Amino acid sequence: MVKRLAVMLWATNPERPHLCATPFVHAAAAAAMDVDVEIYFTSQSVLLLARGVADHIYPGPTQRQSVYSFMQEAVRHGAKFFACSMAMSEYGLSAENMIPEIAGVGGAAAFIGRCLDESWRTLTY
Repeated sequence: MVKRLAVMLWATNPERPHLCATPFVHAAAAAAMDVDVEIYFTSQSVLLLARGVADHIYPGPTQRQSVYSFMQEAVRHGAKFFACSMAMSEYGLSAENMIPEIAGVGGAAAFIGRCLDESWRTLTY
């Protein structure tokens, strides 16, 4: 069984909060199953990595758990977050104004590398 999963966040962004919990729930579940999980934040999804953004977004009307809580749960289980450097530049983000859970920078080449590697599976949200 393949034990590596790369997730690309593309349509998941602060303007679409109803789409923001599922990728992190899936990442947490996979990581809890001892799968190596990497999440790549591209386009507007990189805004979820800005301090103070995801902790004020809720995926549903009950507001039981913030998007940031879902993100933290995924990281607690072992998921790693990577921000696209091009998106960071586009939206004025730097390491200083991003959440501490970010593991590093990883863009198109890193994700495509995972897609082409037979030992990885990929999901896009």
